[in-house]
Amino acid sequence: MVSSRAAIVPTDGVRSVPEDLALDPQMTVNRFEGALGPQKWVMAASGPRERCHAVLLQSGQARATLRHGTVASDGPALLWLPVGEGRTLEVGAGARGYFLSVPDDVVARHPGQLAHTTILNSPPELPLGNPLGNHASPDGGLALRFIADSVHVVALQNQPHNLRVAEHAFAIIADEIPGNLRGAGGIIGAQLLVILTIIARLAEDWVDHRRQHGPGSVTLQRFLHVLETHFREHWNVADYAKALGTSERRLASATLRATGKPPLQLIHDRVIHEACLRLEQSPLAVAQIAYGLGFRDPAYFSRFFRRHMAMAPGAWRRKKRASQPPDDTSFAAWP
Repeated sequence: MVSSRAAIVPTDGVRSVPEDLALDPQMTVNRFEGALGPQKWVMAASGPRERCHAVLLQSGQARATLRHGTVASDGPALLWLPVGEGRTLEVGAGARGYFLSVPDDVVARHPGQLAHTTILNSPPELPLGNPLGNHASPDGGLALRFIADSVHVVALQNQPHNLRVAEHAFAIIADEIPGNLRGAGGIIGAQLLVILTIIARLAEDWVDHRRQHGPGSVTLQRFLHVLETHFREHWNVADYAKALGTSERRLASATLRATGKPPLQLIHDRVIHEACLRLEQSPLAVAQIAYGLGFRDPAYFSRFFRRHMAMAPGAWRRKKRASQPPDDTSFAAWP
């Protein structure tokens, strides 16, 4: 077994992974190739950063234990486990493939570079020299961000072209990590995009799920649902993370990937949106609107509103109403 510094912990009965000089001490790739017995790894954290995991199973069988449940596959197949999901990986005797472990912040950097590339509108088979296509759309980066934050098991049995591309990507990563040459980060990032793009090509359910729920991860969608219920209570980010059963870091990762905004900004945006609606549509005084939004001090609400909208709430209301056409539907306006 060849690897960079191990960020996965072998269980009893599995030999330790040798340490090599790595580009990132938490970015690892392990090659398993036809061992006489089964092999098992524990996906334990070895540092402050959370990690994603990818498995290319060229042949044999693999089984991954998740936070909730398990996934199993016969090779050839490609597995992607987002941050926080993976618990253990087991491969059967004789299995061949790669096991990749990458810090989540490294993964998050690269799909964000695809702001002008779409996956949804790409043709079924893209040229090998241009695996991401040339179909411009601001939606593509979000597509791969969604892929990176979801569990996927993609069969490659009848996909010889995609299997070759995936093997090439994993082999390059396996060469680059221990070499630690100049520019290795960019090369590895490009291969991560290739891996995520293959999943986007072949995963059967993510497009329907994304069209139903919108861009972003399941964590993001759950956060927005809870936010809608509690934004008037002025919860902080830690309160929302606790309600979702996740960490503040993972919540921030999910919102930044899908929206480019941290959770606190989304919380503030929701309060401001509601404030603007009420100022525009309600006859209530500014102080009453402040109390209705959970502010104990109308003066603090005014400062909060001014900080986000560059004017006081009363001035914003007057400007908004002055820009609207006169209401000629009242009884007084009748001929």
